[in-house]
Amino acid sequence: KGRTGAMPLLVFASASVAAAVSAAVAVAVLHATDLDGGPVLYGLMVGALTGGVVVGIRTAPSLLPSLSRRRLLALALAFTGVALLAAGLVPDVTSVLLILALAGVGAGTAANVGHTLLDQETEDQRRARTTEHLHAVVRVFVALGALIAPLVAALIGPHRLENGRFVFAHGGAAFTLMLVGALLLPVAALVLAKVDDRSGVPLRQDLRDALLGGDDPGPTPATTGFFIALEGGDGAGKSTQAEALAEWIRGKGHEVVLTREPGATPVGKRLRSILLDVSSAGLSHRAEALLYAADRAEHIDTVVRPALERGAVVISDRYIDSSVAYQGAGRDLSPTEIARINRWATDGLVPHLTVLLDVAPETARERFTEAPDRLESEPAEFHARVRAGFLTLAAADPGRYLVVDAGQEPEAVTTVVRHRLDQVLPLSEAEIQAREEARRKAEEEARRKAEEEAARKAEEERLERERQEQLARLRAEEEERKRRELEEAQRREAERQAEEARQRAEEAARRAEEERQRLLAEEKARAEEEARRKAEEDRRRKQAEEEARLRAEAEALRLEKQRKAEEALRRAEEARRLAE
Repeated sequence: KGRTGAMPLLVFASASVAAAVSAAVAVAVLHATDLDGGPVLYGLMVGALTGGVVVGIRTAPSLLPSLSRRRLLALALAFTGVALLAAGLVPDVTSVLLILALAGVGAGTAANVGHTLLDQETEDQRRARTTEHLHAVVRVFVALGALIAPLVAALIGPHRLENGRFVFAHGGAAFTLMLVGALLLPVAALVLAKVDDRSGVPLRQDLRDALLGGDDPGPTPATTGFFIALEGGDGAGKSTQAEALAEWIRGKGHEVVLTREPGATPVGKRLRSILLDVSSAGLSHRAEALLYAADRAEHIDTVVRPALERGAVVISDRYIDSSVAYQGAGRDLSPTEIARINRWATDGLVPHLTVLLDVAPETARERFTEAPDRLESEPAEFHARVRAGFLTLAAADPGRYLVVDAGQEPEAVTTVVRHRLDQVLPLSEAEIQAREEARRKAEEEARRKAEEEAARKAEEERLERERQEQLARLRAEEEERKRRELEEAQRREAERQAEEARQRAEEAARRAEEERQRLLAEEKARAEEEARRKAEEDRRRKQAEEEARLRAEAEALRLEKQRKAEEALRRAEEARRLAE
């Protein structure tokens, strides 16, 4: 829930304003249509709203720096709600664009202040997880706003009321804008009621003081030395941390001046006895504030500024913020006036780093080992307002503040502060000399290594040259050997080719002779075959002639027999006829 238990409500407030902007963008297209503006007006409306958000985010850190950030968050939420309500009521296009731009500024301011307050509520190691949680919730609310708002606008629809000359005619988008703005107002009231850190001071008075007081003048940190202020409620462990930091910084070679307020000067000691003595309970609040300012003026002129001018590191247990928190937030005085008086008393000197040791008043009270002084005896409500005042100051200038959870072990607190000082604390003369000596040794070591590297490279180059020469010689010998082998191979190849040519010639002659013999044999065989064929043909011809002769003779015999038979038949026929 954070340091003060306000984290859930801060997340809800930040997500609510994001949902309101999302809903306004979602219904802007419908509202532009109702105003007869079309796509151009829709683009202008979205541009005015989102542009205002950007302006609000950028200007929020410098807006009313003396006003409590928690009250500023509530006011920004209420302002955004009223602006959205007015944007739905007004029918004039120009007025709608102007009002939407103002609503965007209010929403951007609320978003920036909410994020700053959430950072205050969490430790550095948990801040990333808190931011992720915030973004997840915001995305859900933005999605819901973008989805639900157009549905509500469609459900409401256009309405028209007439009463004589008075005409009230708006579409569903306008009524949705009014509804969204109206819903932001109870959120603002809830934030103001639940997380207000100045409940004893009327909001109107606080706002008037912030407006009339104007912005704080530009800080004037010392140009020499380094000024660290340790702030926090009673029992936060400021003295313990001051001593631990002083020892650590001395170990780095700095001159350290460890001081406190009130009571660091002879005059301050007398003022301290008055301010913290329980017998001074009747001291008026204004007198108390002026006495603290007087002690601070003497403290700065006699202790702090001379130490800074000679380059020392000054660690002060309390400074201006304590007066603003105790007499401004804790009492009924204006923090703006308290800050102005103390700036005048210190000639505008501000610390380079203010470490706020934040701890719950109940935890701090358990650490008291002695009888409480006048301020420590104040009720828990007073110390709660003081704590909230410190956190408000830190939220107004987060770059110069380091807020540390002082409820943890002192060693852990010291580690966090030392880590921040490692980033911002200037180097001491001893550190500069040590760094210069380390640089000189590093240069000498680098030069020695360079010389060794050069010698090594020269030796490597010499060895490489020798190796290359050896390789060249070996390559030449190898090439000569290969050349001789090649010549020998060529000679052997020539001899082989000559031998092969001779063998081929002999083989060709042998084959030619064999071919000639074969041809002669074939020719002889063909002649013999031709003779045999002719003899066979003669034989066959003679045989055919003989067969033809025999057939002719046989035919002649047959014909002769036939003739004789016919003659016999004819004689027989004639004899038969004669016989008849």
